[in-house]
Amino acid sequence: MQQISVIIADDESLAREGLALRLQQASGFEIQDQCHNGTLAYQSIIQHLPDVVFLDIEMPGINGLELIRKLNLIDSYEPKIIFVTAYQDFALKAFDYKAFDYLLKPFSEERLSRCLKNVCIAIEERNAKDKQASLDKMLSRKTGKSLDSFIHSLESASQTNLDELKHTISMKSGTQWLRIHIDSILWIEAAGDYLCVHTTEQTHIVRKTLRQLESELDASHFPRMNRSSIVNMSKVTHLTPNSNGEYIATLITGTEVKVGRKYKMKLDELSQ
Repeated sequence: MQQISVIIADDESLAREGLALRLQQASGFEIQDQCHNGTLAYQSIIQHLPDVVFLDIEMPGINGLELIRKLNLIDSYEPKIIFVTAYQDFALKAFDYKAFDYLLKPFSEERLSRCLKNVCIAIEERNAKDKQASLDKMLSRKTGKSLDSFIHSLESASQTNLDELKHTISMKSGTQWLRIHIDSILWIEAAGDYLCVHTTEQTHIVRKTLRQLESELDASHFPRMNRSSIVNMSKVTHLTPNSNGEYIATLITGTEVKVGRKYKMKLDELSQ
């Protein structure tokens, strides 16, 4: 598990140092800052955006409750707030502000240990949800399906559909993600940072390098013909030598692709 970042805010130096020492003895916590008043604590929290804030309520400047009100104005940031205070009367009000926990001074090692264990569980759950949301967003962008929908389609897919998936390749053309049948590809040529993927139906302009696409295709079926071209060998009808010692590969469509001399040797190996 990654380190859980922490800021401690308390106007009592012994309380700050004692809590910091106990956190250092516990594994998985990284103290980013210690602050002796609410104003400095707010500034530090804005700068570091820690996972957890151990927060006293009665402090100079702004108190703990006022600090939480200011933090609630920050979009997409919800740290785990753990109040550490000697005032029991603030407990109910603290939870009105969605405090994660409330440690009443002086608290025992067992009480702190239980609090830290709950923090770890909560952070792990949050990280898992964040990863799922990121995966959901990526799948939606590439396939138009949510994660749940994608998993359902995999569970209900027949073996035939899964086998079909193996014979396709995903490429991005403009803002669209395409799934192209590998067997439909005739040849591919580089054009700067783009590729022209010629298929039996049409030509797709793809933002990808030839080296990247070459790593995704089976080299025995899609060998290089020259520095800027890859050809589907199953679509080649014949090779014809020219006067420069090179060859011309003729495809089933009649398209001719020049074959460099060093690449011709590789084709000879493949045809054996």
